Amino acid sequence: MWLMLLRNLFLSIFVFLVVGCTTTKSYTNIATNNYIKGIVSSISRVNNGYVYTIKSTDTSNGKLASAQGFSSQACNVGDLVYARLNGAKFDYFAVLVTGFERVQEPVIIKKYNRTKQNLTVDNIPVVESIEF
Repeated sequence: MWLMLLRNLFLSIFVFLVVGCTTTKSYTNIATNNYIKGIVSSISRVNNGYVYTIKSTDTSNGKLASAQGFSSQACNVGDLVYARLNGAKFDYFAVLVTGFERVQEPVIIKKYNRTKQNLTVDNIPVVESIEF
């Protein structure tokens, strides 16, 4: 009886090993993200629409750094857009802000006027007691 039980156990382990080694594992390719959020840097007119070149302002979540593609929707250079590139065509194209300009604020350097007039006089305590 023990011999038959060991034989069955050995055969089942062998079958699991053979089946595990011979089955083909399918790997799914990670889909590339074809979205871009950026500023339109150049436009060229073609018969049915426009060819846009977009420089990205946001590359988080795998968005494209730059893209060039065709769209029938009109916009201007400098507009902030969000688009999905499918081949050589933008199948989704939305203008978020017209005339978007990335304004960089200048660095503000504070100047302190330290003269005798601006100094405050602090009184020094004469006696101080500490109790526990």
